[in-house]
Amino acid sequence: MTDPFEAVRKITPEALAQLGQPQIAYVKPVENEQGLKGFGIFSASGQQVGVAPTRETAFIAVRQHEMQPVHVH
Repeated sequence: MTDPFEAVRKITPEALAQLGQPQIAYVKPVENEQGLKGFGIFSASGQQVGVAPTRETAFIAVRQHEMQPVHVH
């Protein structure tokens, strides 16, 4: 019998980063070079695609692009 989790164990970091790419955006607190705080919006691959002044605004922006926001600490 084949281990059902074998394929998951063999997934590459690159393939893992692509999971949820078009559907999920991660939101986490960020701070710029001038010390201004906000909430960064990141793709599943970790690339920052936006920033918002509040968590709520970030979530609204993500949903407007028909994606599911996920808060990251």
